[in-house]
Amino acid sequence: MKNTFTKCACIIAMLATISGCKTVYPGEVGFIVKKGVIKPGILTQGRYHYNPLVTKIIKYNTRINEFTTVMSPPTKEGLEVKMDLTVLYHVKPDAAPNIYMNVGMDYGKKIVINNFMAIVREYTMTYSAIELLGERETIEKNIEDKLREAISAYGIVLDDVLVKDIDMPAQVLQAIEDKAKADQIAKLTKLELQTKREQEDFEIETKEKELKFSIEKQKSDSLMMQIEANAIKNYQNIINPSLTDKILKFKSIEVTKELVKSPNAKIVITDGKSMMVNNIGDK
Repeated sequence: MKNTFTKCACIIAMLATISGCKTVYPGEVGFIVKKGVIKPGILTQGRYHYNPLVTKIIKYNTRINEFTTVMSPPTKEGLEVKMDLTVLYHVKPDAAPNIYMNVGMDYGKKIVINNFMAIVREYTMTYSAIELLGERETIEKNIEDKLREAISAYGIVLDDVLVKDIDMPAQVLQAIEDKAKADQIAKLTKLELQTKREQEDFEIETKEKELKFSIEKQKSDSLMMQIEANAIKNYQNIINPSLTDKILKFKSIEVTKELVKSPNAKIVITDGKSMMVNNIGDK
């Protein structure tokens, strides 16, 4: 009986050595490698038995992976800027066997991270430090497009690239501050010049209006004088022909009569055509 128990134990131990079991969890895929050859097909979540002597099950994580780093890439002028960067990526489930065959298990560092860091340096070197701040979104998108192109051929999906922070060197920050002050002074100077120009334009416009009014008034006065002179001339042209010698003599006699009637003493001197009156009485 003892020998039977020993035999059973040996058989169980032998079966245990030639039979393995592996579980593929949610967010994972697996595939079978038998005698060094990758078998077709993808193992989804579940429990799988296999012969560990000739077979093994390789599992790949298909969840989103995150890589965050702080880099100090050079700019166009040779300055180093500190950048806080994050890249998110995941493996396409059906691409796991090809990634294993061509790259291995360390696909994240070999394909994603190395390409990501090289592309970041490539783009920062085409911008000045100050331009990096203004072109932040553009650079982020360019890095994302370039990295997606580089890793998609391997079956790796790029989810996002984030430029979370850019820390400028002290001299750049000082240059930005100086530029901001200069811009502010320029704006104030421009405003002052504009205000002064508007005031000068207003004064010129006022003087032009005053001069125009003066000229118009002079023209109006001149026209009135001309009209008045023409009226007098017309009146004289009408009256003069009617002032004959007889009428003038008659008018002279009427004036003389009125003078005679006056209570004041007078001396009237006349040549028979015209007369001259001299008052000698009391006033």
